[in-house]
Amino acid sequence: MDKHETIIKTALQMFSEKGYFYTSVQEIVTSCGMSKGSFYNYFASKEDLLIESFRYNHQQILKKAEHLHMDESLSLKNQLIKMISMELEGMADNREFFLLLQKVVSVQEHKKLMPLMKRTRAAMINLHKEWLLKVYGESIRPQIWDHVLFLQGAMKEYITILKEHNFSADPEMFAGRIISKLDVLVKHGSHLDPILTDDWMSDYEQMAKQPDRKTTEEKREEQLTAIREQIAALSESSAVKQELTDAVHLLEEEWKKTEPRSFLINALFGFLTRPELKETVETLKEWYHSEQN
Repeated sequence: MDKHETIIKTALQMFSEKGYFYTSVQEIVTSCGMSKGSFYNYFASKEDLLIESFRYNHQQILKKAEHLHMDESLSLKNQLIKMISMELEGMADNREFFLLLQKVVSVQEHKKLMPLMKRTRAAMINLHKEWLLKVYGESIRPQIWDHVLFLQGAMKEYITILKEHNFSADPEMFAGRIISKLDVLVKHGSHLDPILTDDWMSDYEQMAKQPDRKTTEEKREEQLTAIREQIAALSESSAVKQELTDAVHLLEEEWKKTEPRSFLINALFGFLTRPELKETVETLKEWYHSEQN
């Protein structure tokens, strides 16, 4: 195990035992037997370590799932139950840790965290999809996305309820019961129209197949950064530059809303359109209108 992984595993344990805010970088490196300076060779900050810990935890889940598939002594359904059990156990152990991610990272770090969480979600959706197709066969393909989301939703809510009431339960027993419920849905729900379609889930599916592919959010952030840099280079007064920068900020905030106001977005595009910014603004306009259609 290299120093990078040692720091992450030590941090995960300390965050779980003491909490994120009450665990210092000095305590982590002391436990690892290294200097504080060495820590910053691997991580830019404690927030960066928190995000990398999330990535590491996800990678471990995928590795364990791969090993389960190699256990030919188990039927496919029992392999699935084992995998769900393992995930439930991990969710229970790390639930507070994952909740931290939304609360403690800075705005700047959130820009790095959100695409990572989307990729993680895509990978888990695809993993469950492939397993359900192996266990139940191609006949469930028209309903596959609904089954996947039922499975993931059930797992998440069971863990939430158990934690809220301080119940303890055998993860494998719960996994078996969740799959038993899914058996009923598969057997008796084939006549129902699917809620989720391939079109709706295509972004997640493509992301799972190409994990290095940039998310829409990352591409948008790159273009917004580019337009800010272009504004800074304009031969305009500081007041004009500030107005343009404020417009970019307002555009970004409005775009992130569940239901962005198109009239405002279009007005901001119009305000920003000038020869030096035209190409970048046009790219952003195309992305925005493609998302809305």
